Amino acid sequence: MKLRKAIFLATSGLASASACAQSSVTLYGLVDAGISYVNNVASKPGAIGARKIQETSGISAPSRWGFRGVEDLGGGNSAVFVLENGFSVSSGTQLQGARLFGRQAFVGLANGNLGTATFGRQYDSVVDFVGPFVSSRQWATQYGAHVGDIDNLYTTFRINNSVKYTSPTYRGLAIGGLYAFSNQAAGSTGTGFSNNSAWSVGTSYAAGALTLGAGHLHLSSPSAGSTGGTNTAGAIVGDYSSATDIFYTRPVKTQDVTGAGVAYQWDAATFGFAYTLAKLRYVDHSNFSLSNYEVNAKYQISPAFLAGIAFIYSDGKVGGAPSIANITDGTHPRWAQINAGAQYSLSKSTSTYVAAVYQKALGDALTASIDNVGGPTGSNSRYQLAVTAGLRVRF
Repeated sequence: MKLRKAIFLATSGLASASACAQSSVTLYGLVDAGISYVNNVASKPGAIGARKIQETSGISAPSRWGFRGVEDLGGGNSAVFVLENGFSVSSGTQLQGARLFGRQAFVGLANGNLGTATFGRQYDSVVDFVGPFVSSRQWATQYGAHVGDIDNLYTTFRINNSVKYTSPTYRGLAIGGLYAFSNQAAGSTGTGFSNNSAWSVGTSYAAGALTLGAGHLHLSSPSAGSTGGTNTAGAIVGDYSSATDIFYTRPVKTQDVTGAGVAYQWDAATFGFAYTLAKLRYVDHSNFSLSNYEVNAKYQISPAFLAGIAFIYSDGKVGGAPSIANITDGTHPRWAQINAGAQYSLSKSTSTYVAAVYQKALGDALTASIDNVGGPTGSNSRYQLAVTAGLRVRF
């Protein structure tokens, strides 16, 4: 009896170990906090601004925690999922509209030869394939995003109800695409299948020191997902809410973002260029387009010490209207921006950072708007300066 019991326990343990070897769930996260100074912050465009000193959370990299799971299904197939929560270190509250897993929430199937298909709340293809080329996603912090984050490269919004495909990388080439459903039944004028839906495509290529990426995103009636909108269960829901997202002050009928980037690594230095064209068509039949040109460089001074600098020029055009209230007093607004930053790794998991961002409104532009500093510049100034320093820990 004792022998049979011992054999049973031993074989049960082996079976359990085998199951664990074929699947895994990982808890991961990042905690970021620091101190920031901004010279001129207003509560909204057109208001008077004032300097601001604040304790900040998630400026270098957004604070988060999450679960990542993989189960081996055999035959080269696996089931995958990610549940990722964004939170504020400053207050302990949840971000992304107080969603529990507002950063990412998806499940899908993966095959090493065929690629990965996932379903849920996810990033679009422009974020995936063009985002890695801009300085804000590398070392310039969230403050270094393009004016108003109109191209969404720093993820002002994520995509709900989405089906996403990402190919395996073949000879340096990868492709991807996403479609997000409105989840709305056909109804009266302005509602139905396309009301608050989205799609995107993208590609990347890497060969030696050279990396390329490109993508396109289309949103249909994204403002329908705002509070009181005609579809608050669609692809974009409640994400046009930041005070620095100055181009969403009027309801948006369609939004298109096209982007491309290139990077070349030469010894310890990497040089990059990114271009995005964002086009907004408003419900009132006016429109706005903005071309962003960014050149950037970073240098790995030592294995622990990285420094970078970038220049961004944003060229806008207003159509169907003589101006946009409190944003531009004519049809040709422009912005210039300089990002500078450095990071120092104290260990594999912990690093410190410092960054400075200067943005100037030019031409017909009335206000600067550094991303997530609390608001655009006040009506008493057309430039904004933000300086931040902090600590980041990964686990």
